[in-house]
Amino acid sequence: MKNTLIIILTLILLNNCNKLQKQTAGENERTELVPQPDKAERLKYEAIEKLKNSNCIFSEPGKSLSGIILRNSESAAKIVGSENSVNSLGQYRFYSKLESEILTLTQHPGDSKNQISIIKVEKSNKKNGGFKELNFDSFKTEKGIKLGLTKKQIIQKLGHCYAPIDSTKDYIELYYVIEQPKDSKSKILENNNMPKYFASYKLWNDRLEQFEFGFEYP
Repeated sequence: MKNTLIIILTLILLNNCNKLQKQTAGENERTELVPQPDKAERLKYEAIEKLKNSNCIFSEPGKSLSGIILRNSESAAKIVGSENSVNSLGQYRFYSKLESEILTLTQHPGDSKNQISIIKVEKSNKKNGGFKELNFDSFKTEKGIKLGLTKKQIIQKLGHCYAPIDSTKDYIELYYVIEQPKDSKSKILENNNMPKYFASYKLWNDRLEQFEFGFEYP
């Protein structure tokens, strides 16, 4: 009788162990199937949050490029004309001379024609086609920011209050941001009635190949 009881208890114990192993395996499989947060995006978010929580204030933001002033429709119309139409993303797109650069101007929903909130410049691969060519060899901000600058040159013009966002050994993004209440010096948010200003400068092999700046959609 005693031996029979031992055998029964042993079988029950083995059965419970098998169930536990299967349950643990199933949980592990489900865990592996859950997508992990993108590492690059997480690091970018952490870098920006660290900058926002610091006492560093970005006080010299860029406000214009090649005569186009943010949120000033008259200035944009003088440069690009008034007959252009936005694409499905609310953007006007143009080439520089010889199609070496692409200028993208973003107009937020609800804004008037040519009221530009985000300005972006990037190198052209000449595969896009169909863009109007503007009379500029190179697009440049009022602070002298243009494609081809080095990291050191950008920092000299804009200051050290940026979030460094690294993706590879040869690439870095310098990200500047202004949000209320840290707008005491530039007044750029107050003057334009906007909640957030940002500026992004992307360099490969220490050369600026893409940048954009302006106001995020409220």
